[in-house]
Amino acid sequence: MKRRVLGKGIEAIITNQPQEEGQTNLREIDVADIHPNPFQPRKDFNEASIRELAESIRESGLIQPISVYRQDNRYYLIVGERRWRAAQMLRWQKISAIVRDLEIDEVMVGALVENIQREDLNPIEVAQGIELLMKNNTMTQEQAAAKLGMNRSTVTNLLRLLNLPDRIKQGVVQNQLSQGHARALLALRDAGDMENLFERVIASDLSVRQTEKLVKNFYNTPRAETPPQDPDIRRTEEKLARLFSTKVKLIYSPRGSGRIEIHFSKLDEFERLYQMFVNGKSRE
Repeated sequence: MKRRVLGKGIEAIITNQPQEEGQTNLREIDVADIHPNPFQPRKDFNEASIRELAESIRESGLIQPISVYRQDNRYYLIVGERRWRAAQMLRWQKISAIVRDLEIDEVMVGALVENIQREDLNPIEVAQGIELLMKNNTMTQEQAAAKLGMNRSTVTNLLRLLNLPDRIKQGVVQNQLSQGHARALLALRDAGDMENLFERVIASDLSVRQTEKLVKNFYNTPRAETPPQDPDIRRTEEKLARLFSTKVKLIYSPRGSGRIEIHFSKLDEFERLYQMFVNGKSRE
């Protein structure tokens, strides 16, 4: 049996053009029989954007079919998840799809490249996709970079983002700070320091250059220079801590945004807090 080459036909996957005679065909497939790509690196789909696409498809029809592959008698998406979601929104029974004969490694590369080229992914999703590709195919960073058409340094910098604390990774996903900001924060010694400076960067709306300068001088800045906590915020934290019987932290930005962190140290404590939110009272 001839060995398939990793990455073979990736351009065909992205452009929806046939690969080889007999390897692809256009069909009308039940929308309900199609499943999301398990290797789809994109995690978030904007519902308003899908609704706009659905209206466009309602008016003009489906201009470009989706691409799927078949495994274990099930169809999985390669390209076109937004179109598939729009079809579901329109309550279509069937959708035009190109069925491709592909290996799993090709599907993974194709899904990742397609999203990167269309700029549909945030840097964290790209990094997670690359990490999954490397893990499932036993690839080095050099090999992954070659398959994705990236520089090795680009792949390295993206993978480094996965070392960020979850709060900061979520900040990147939500466009609260750029990849440049995030890379600058990685120079700090631990997660606590990263999160500390992250809050300051957001609150002051600092540029990447300003953030880099702050990081460079972070450990040389006397702690006494750190602005004292707003007494109103401290009092609010104390009231919330008494209400929930646990540590509470209120993080507030001058721009009006912020969040409340409610801490728990064990599962029973989480269950108690959960019951307070669900039932409006503490668990007996």
